[in-house]
Amino acid sequence: MNVRHHTRTSGTLHHLLLWIGLVVALAACSPAQQQRAKSDMNDAFIAAQVHARLAGIDAATVSLVTIDVVHGVVTMTGQVHSQHEREQADAAARAVPGVTRVVNRLTVNPKAPTADQIEADVQMQARVRGALAAQTGMNALHVQTDVHQGVVTLQGTYPSAPMHEVILQTVRGVPGVRKVVDHLHAAPPSSATGA
Repeated sequence: MNVRHHTRTSGTLHHLLLWIGLVVALAACSPAQQQRAKSDMNDAFIAAQVHARLAGIDAATVSLVTIDVVHGVVTMTGQVHSQHEREQADAAARAVPGVTRVVNRLTVNPKAPTADQIEADVQMQARVRGALAAQTGMNALHVQTDVHQGVVTLQGTYPSAPMHEVILQTVRGVPGVRKVVDHLHAAPPSSATGA
């Protein structure tokens, strides 16, 4: 209970400071600029509230949905896991104070990842990066990894053919990796010697 009170107080203080900053900034603006700035600020605040409400439905929803707010009109694009989740997202956006209309362009994709799947992908990506760093000393800037349900996609460059093989074997050896998609290519000779 103390945590909730503290959060509410911090949020109120944050909003108060934000509005004070806005008032000070607006004092130097023309009336039209002031109105546009207030509208932009309100839209940003609405977007943040919609994001927070969507996170309450399913944390994955926030990463799969894009929220745009213009003059109180909320447009949601992206994908959700079910029709029920689409309806929940719509209702959540409509419940935010200041929303004048909701344009729901969310599509239902039963294969869309859940919060648990996204978390598992993030954890596996960390394991893959850790294994690469430990085995090859490769800088993350040279090899980028993307993980989706046990499929690891590699992009970037490798300095030599033997190192390329080490990278592939290292990633395949990480527990949980089902498949490796190799989009790596050899670094130009000048880059390999300069690295």
